Amino acid sequence: MSSPLRDMVLFVKYPYTAGIIATMWLGTAAFIAIDRKLDIVVMVGVTMVASAIVALMGFAGGNE
Repeated sequence: MSSPLRDMVLFVKYPYTAGIIATMWLGTAAFIAIDRKLDIVVMVGVTMVASAIVALMGFAGGNE
């Protein structure tokens, strides 16, 4: 039997992956705030690609 809480367990099930992605985005925001000469589009683009790679590896879940 499936419940709404069981459907949302993905967000609690992989806290390390979500934490790594959040840290990457907060770090990107900090770098942009510290150095105004950085290209925002490039920084966000690099962080998006890195987040996608980490998400693919981290949220895969293995053989469950």
